[in-house]
Amino acid sequence: MPSSEYTTCFYCSEYSKIAQDYPVNYATKDEKSFTPRCFLHWEYKCSKCGKDRHFNGISWCSTCKKFTCLFCVNEQMQKEEFLIYDYYYKIPCHECGSFNPALDYAEYEGTHPFQIGDIKPEEDIMIWMPTYKDQIKTQEFPHKAWGLKRILSLGKYVEFKRLDSLEGYDPKTTWDAIAPTWAPIFSEGGDYHHKYKILPEVYRLLDTLEDKMILDVACGEGNVARHLAKHGSNVVGIDISKLIDFAIKRENKENLGIQYLKLSAENLATKFEKASFDKVVCNMALMDIEKYDSVIEQISYVLKEDGIFVFSITHPAFAWPTCTSFRVPRGSQRNEDKLRMVLNYFDERPTLLDYGHETLSLQFPRPISSYINELVKNNLILQEMSEPKASEELVKKFPRNAYRDDDIFPDFLIIRTIKKLNYKLF
Repeated sequence: MPSSEYTTCFYCSEYSKIAQDYPVNYATKDEKSFTPRCFLHWEYKCSKCGKDRHFNGISWCSTCKKFTCLFCVNEQMQKEEFLIYDYYYKIPCHECGSFNPALDYAEYEGTHPFQIGDIKPEEDIMIWMPTYKDQIKTQEFPHKAWGLKRILSLGKYVEFKRLDSLEGYDPKTTWDAIAPTWAPIFSEGGDYHHKYKILPEVYRLLDTLEDKMILDVACGEGNVARHLAKHGSNVVGIDISKLIDFAIKRENKENLGIQYLKLSAENLATKFEKASFDKVVCNMALMDIEKYDSVIEQISYVLKEDGIFVFSITHPAFAWPTCTSFRVPRGSQRNEDKLRMVLNYFDERPTLLDYGHETLSLQFPRPISSYINELVKNNLILQEMSEPKASEELVKKFPRNAYRDDDIFPDFLIIRTIKKLNYKLF
């Protein structure tokens, strides 16, 4: 093992956590980067294009004695857990067409050109000979991480779990559990995001409030409903969770004239007549509702023609669980150390999110197109989309929240629609 005064190879160090007999080489390449590397785990020149390629994207054909990179041919992916990975590339030789594993897997199975003697390394390095591969496969990486999770384990990020079914989970029960923690935060106007980014845009898009009949769908503890009532609207708020109990309790003290009903958003037509409201608002809730299509249909039913529907959601492309953020090094509070990764924009499975509260949040991610298509289907025509960006003032006032964060990508999406019964798109 090299002494501490030398920089060790990133890959050698990671592999040695899996294979206890794996030798750790000195790093002679990229020594000052986060991933210093030895000659073995550096780059190899493709025999076809002549370019140097990362060792995990190039293969060696022992028959033709040629390197082929995956930029010159059509590679295949092979799913298999090995070392710190869960797949590798199979790359056809550009001369004979035979498939060979990329050099990361070739080293693991003992067919790397340095291991079989086809090529002699130009630098003095220790070469691993995987004699006890069967034992290695049963060992676990210290973080129990393979593939993508290996990267995410480098820093702190929101924990989440995709669900294949809702068996044992219920959105109402989830929100009932969250209510005691959530209500006090929003009784005073909400958190940073609501106060400074979401609600200002929601109210701007709602436009005129005075003398309007407005329905607040999934009103929660009544934060939005109270604002609307104070600005001259006749407000009805509906919610199915215990959050509405906090809203009713506060209304009994303040007497703003808000009518609160414990009602599912899927059942608006059972309580309200057709075209009952001038405007409908749904703040930060549609992504938490399983049957969002039914809710949009119900909203269209109770909304007057030329009525306005405004809703806000976590951004389908840039917010959890589609996109996650993590910090490298772990625990760093500098925002340039905060990285983002899109995990799966098209995965619409229900997702349990752990924001660090005592209870988990249940969310139903879906692409932007799913919302837009349902709106159009129900005569709700898009008028404006807003993706709030932190202003210079917010960056100065809340640098940890805004700088190189809310000022460079959107966490939220806010949409304004108008109901047009006879509107023709084409």
